[in-house]
Order: sequence, then structure tokens, then C-alpha cells
Amino acid sequence: MLNKLVLNALLSLSLAFSFAGAANATLISQDILDNGAVIGNVTIDTDDSFVWDAIEGISIVQDFTDFQIYGYDLTAYTFDFLSFDATYFHDDLAVGLDTLNFELTEQFGFFAWAGDIFSGFNDNVLTISDNSGVFIYSEQISLGNVTVPTPATLVLFLTALTGLAARRKNS
Repeated sequence: MLNKLVLNALLSLSLAFSFAGAANATLISQDILDNGAVIGNVTIDTDDSFVWDAIEGISIVQDFTDFQIYGYDLTAYTFDFLSFDATYFHDDLAVGLDTLNFELTEQFGFFAWAGDIFSGFNDNVLTISDNSGVFIYSEQISLGNVTVPTPATLVLFLTALTGLAARRKNS
């Protein structure tokens, strides 16, 4: 009886840890602020990153998963020219993005978005323009709240529930 219980516990733990690595496709989502007010957010996938050689402990991502600013969903546009870099500390994801630099031009050239945002600074620049010229320009852009979901916790919880259900079935 005790051997079967220990065997089931070890099986459940090995199953949980095997899924935990696969489920850790970590996303970093961070607010973009203008004078302290949330004007948008950006989400990056750390699975698409690579270690940046220039600074130790920093990783860089050159594509976004989700990007919204001033009510515009930039994931809905097709870009002819895309320059996007987001850096983060790969040892501490909860810190969020260290830098966010982008220059995006919509496929037909009607909209253009550009920004250079560095964490810890409130005097970063954001420019949004259309064919007639600049219609939003701010020097008070900063990075705000960070969200880093932990999908491995969900897998562990579901494995525990499966173990409890199996135990109840055997009783």
C-alpha cells in the first residue's frame, strides 16, 4: 500500500516537471505610460529572444506578440519596414523591459510609429505621425507595470488535481 502511494507520488511529480519546462513559454507584458497615464502596452515572448553580447545578463527580442498604443492595435497592421528591439534581464523577468525601441511604418505608409523608451527614465520620446505630419509627440513616455504569467504553476495545479482524482478512483 505504501509502496503504491510513493510510486504514484513520484509518477505525478515526474509528470508535472516534464510539463513544466514545455509550458514555460514566458510572456512579458508591460504598460506604456505618458505622464503617468497608461496609453498602451507591449507583450513580448521570451522564447523568441537571444542573449545580447553587448551587456551581460540582457536578452533581446526583435518582434512583439501584442502591441497597443493610444487605442491603435499595431498587431492588426502589416508593416513594410519594421524595426523593433526590446531588451530585458533574463535572470529576473519580473523587472520587465529594460529598453523598448521601435520604428514601424504601416504597409501603405499612412501611419508611422517611433519610440525610444528606457526603463527608469521619464523623458523618453514617442512620435506618431500620418502623411500630413506629426499628430502625437511626447517626451514624457515611460515603462509601467509588468505582468509575467507563470503557466508552470497551472500545470502543477492540474497535475495535483489529476492525482487526487486518481487516488479517489482507487479508493
